[in-house]
Amino acid sequence: MTAALELHRWEAGRGGTVLCVHETATSSEVWRPLADALGQRARTIAYDRRGWGQSEAPESYLRTTVQEQSEDAARLLASSDAGAAVLCGAGLGAVAALDLLLRRSDLALGAALIEPPLLAFVEEATELLSEDGGALRQAVDAGGPTAGVALVTAMGFDYAPGDMIAALTAEDMGPLDEVVLAYAVTGFGATRANALSAPARERPLSLFAELAALPSWPLPLAGMDQNQLPARIVVSPSSPELLRRSAKKVAVRLGHAELLELPGDRPAHLADPQGLATLILELLRS
Repeated sequence: MTAALELHRWEAGRGGTVLCVHETATSSEVWRPLADALGQRARTIAYDRRGWGQSEAPESYLRTTVQEQSEDAARLLASSDAGAAVLCGAGLGAVAALDLLLRRSDLALGAALIEPPLLAFVEEATELLSEDGGALRQAVDAGGPTAGVALVTAMGFDYAPGDMIAALTAEDMGPLDEVVLAYAVTGFGATRANALSAPARERPLSLFAELAALPSWPLPLAGMDQNQLPARIVVSPSSPELLRRSAKKVAVRLGHAELLELPGDRPAHLADPQGLATLILELLRS
């Protein structure tokens, strides 16, 4: 049973409900532009996932799962008077939204999934690890997780590893291959939006807790085939190639799904919130 935590949330607008689930190393603030674009045409509910922003994290938070993340979202919806909602997620948040869509269809009207990093659908993923991923592997092999954190610091997250990070072991972080693969593809969720990296500096343990969440999620292939709710898989011109391939495969496998590209040099909720709002309003009307 997933432990319930106090999750910070905010709301805007009125009408049909949109539940927004953010990516790794950000907070619910990434959804402000979308809420502004939706205005009074929809009720936007956004929350800080466990361990991010103003939300609590479990004591000794070293690991999480996709299902744990989706259960948090389900509890938040159940505690509101919203009933069912369009689920809008990015990165790990997109996979949590997908998990909720498939397991609790009573809570969903549809889904907008932004760059879901389901690399199990991309056969060549392990052959296309970035140089950064290789560098992280070497750093952790040579100096343990502390060295990995130091490398991440050099790559743009300018926080200093604390005592708790220094005490982590490779076992705590999960299999090294999973750590490297998750980093190489997702960039911890914020490398294309540097202004949003403050949460990673403030909550480094939360960052590492999420690294193995995606590789450890068993793909619900039968559930994806049988999905009856409308879904839009969203990419942008700046989406990394592996994420584009992953999104395409998800759109093919997930019933009633469609792949869409919105313009911009960042993920759609940041680069084209107006276009994303239009898409979500269509899902609310469907």
